[in-house]
Amino acid sequence: MVTVEAHSRQKNYIGKPTRRDVPALCATCHANPNRMKPYGLSTDQYAQYLTSEHGLLLAKGDTHVAVCTDCHGVHGILPRGEPNSPVAVQNIPATCGRCHADQELMAQYKLPADQVDKFRQSVHGVALFVDQHPSAPTCTTCHGEHGAAPMGGEAGKVCGHCHTRTREYFNESPHRKAADEQKISECVSCHGYHDISAPDSSLFDTACLPCHDQTSAPFMTGQKFKTLLIQTNESLETALGELRAFEETSPTISRYLPRLQQARSHYMEALPVQHSLNMERLEDITRNARSVGEEVRAAVHGAQEELRLRYVALAVVWVLLLFAIGIAYFYRQERRQLHAKAEAAARQTLEEAGTSD
Repeated sequence: MVTVEAHSRQKNYIGKPTRRDVPALCATCHANPNRMKPYGLSTDQYAQYLTSEHGLLLAKGDTHVAVCTDCHGVHGILPRGEPNSPVAVQNIPATCGRCHADQELMAQYKLPADQVDKFRQSVHGVALFVDQHPSAPTCTTCHGEHGAAPMGGEAGKVCGHCHTRTREYFNESPHRKAADEQKISECVSCHGYHDISAPDSSLFDTACLPCHDQTSAPFMTGQKFKTLLIQTNESLETALGELRAFEETSPTISRYLPRLQQARSHYMEALPVQHSLNMERLEDITRNARSVGEEVRAAVHGAQEELRLRYVALAVVWVLLLFAIGIAYFYRQERRQLHAKAEAAARQTLEEAGTSD
């Protein structure tokens, strides 16, 4: 029979592969350069998988860990560019969550099952799901794809792939030595792990306390950083608000907007610079930002005063014009009255002369 022949071992029919056999089976094609070359696909996925936590545990006989088909599907495998693909960027957290949000399964490995939920609420999750930012990170951005593994003590290097300038400044700070001595975990100690919040000034009140007493010099330095950043941001927000409010009255004032954008760029530069803990440098950058902001505010106020003076001058002109019109009107009325009296007198004289005749 055809069916029997198709399922014959002599025809290389292997039957239903076990979970433990799946990665090696997929690798018969995906680790073959000749087969992958026409599609421009890499051939090291299987090698990476063998080094991952999933692969290492599978090699020990743990078949509960993820294998290729758990992430990519079985017969309905789609390329990652397809929106419905389980490995499409926005679907990766849900795909990882099939296992990592399973409390019973994670309990076997003594791992929390709330990582995906925390990620969704984090600044990265908001960037991915709400803002749909094309560069927003997902699970695989930080942990790797086929070679997925915990970041461990390498968190700073991983974060530095995106936050390059921030890590450069961090490496200049005293915190670098503390991280090298494993007294703190680079990035994670202050910002958290999966539940990273959008950094704001309140971070100075919480992140510093585990290591620095409120009365200590380092904590007070952090408070000075906080004050500088708050004052600078408020100054720029005030300048922008005044400019936008006056823009409706005087559209030409928008020519100062590029200057304000320049000030905002100074402020944005200050955000990574603060990680250097260099007060002088931060003061210089924030001072430049505030000075440009004050310059714009002064220009707006000057334009407002100029417009006010124009209105005053225009009002004076209108008053003088109306006064002149009033005088001309009364003068004309008086002339009319005199003319009418003259005509009346002339008629009376003519009437008297006719009577005497």
